[in-house]
Amino acid sequence: MTLHTGLPNNKSKVFGGAYSIHDPLTCNHKNVLLQNYIESDIDFETTKLEYFDEFKRFLGQPHNLIGLDLYTHSCFTQGTTESFLHFYLRYRDKRLRLAKGEYFFHQMTKNMYYQSKFAWLDEEELTSGDVLVLSVPFADSCELYPNLDEILYICDVKKIPVMLDLAYINLAIDFTVDLTHPCIEYVVSSLSKVFPLENHRVGIRLQKNFFEDPLYVINEQDYNYINMCSVYLGLNMMREFEPTYIYKKYLDSQIDMCKKLGLKKSSCVYFGIDENNVYPEYSRGADTNRLCFSRVWDGRMTFDM
Repeated sequence: MTLHTGLPNNKSKVFGGAYSIHDPLTCNHKNVLLQNYIESDIDFETTKLEYFDEFKRFLGQPHNLIGLDLYTHSCFTQGTTESFLHFYLRYRDKRLRLAKGEYFFHQMTKNMYYQSKFAWLDEEELTSGDVLVLSVPFADSCELYPNLDEILYICDVKKIPVMLDLAYINLAIDFTVDLTHPCIEYVVSSLSKVFPLENHRVGIRLQKNFFEDPLYVINEQDYNYINMCSVYLGLNMMREFEPTYIYKKYLDSQIDMCKKLGLKKSSCVYFGIDENNVYPEYSRGADTNRLCFSRVWDGRMTFDM
């Protein structure tokens, strides 16, 4: 990561990275589901379709995602990352636009593949011929990116394809996001942050309009060249735990941790935001620093207050 982004690799640091919490109830239920999958006769096609419906419910229930029902084409994906790769391939002739502090995978891509066909979102105006990837909530601040609707309106007018990454949205509540903008080609998300499923790669890609690419092919009816164990896990984790489960359970812990460390409480429950550069080692290339608490809470990292 450091080689391609110039950013420090802080995953080994106490508050580095972005990880799900290994909550005892979610971990135990995941293990039960894995055993059930081995022992049960699963109807793969029915399970896949139920997964798509349940994921849309799970995304939208604690938020106001305007127009989510317009996204009638669904694909299972290996987390969100598989969707990103196909997006890059589809729009490889355009100029990539990212915001500073975005998910490091995109920052690696802009250096490895786009090179001169790249500009930071906050440094140049959006123009026809661009393509935009943006996390919602934004990966660096864990809030909605400033002037999000204005940015999407500009993309509508200039016909700039957009992918919105909702991977963090179920760590928060009560966001309002207008997904009706014509520019939005894909809405993607995963369960790797809300549940201990990061190694199972449980994701979804949603579209308003049909566009056949390899992801569609492997998701075709009665074909299912996808990881059905992960589909089964994701479906039944979402059925067992409500979208607000993690947020409500750990909100008090987040408030306490932010007070002790002198951080701003973010809307996403695992994170605190350093606005005074007290913890520069957690910089992601923007003006503030993001600290992740989940591995301290579940005991994978130790920290003396």
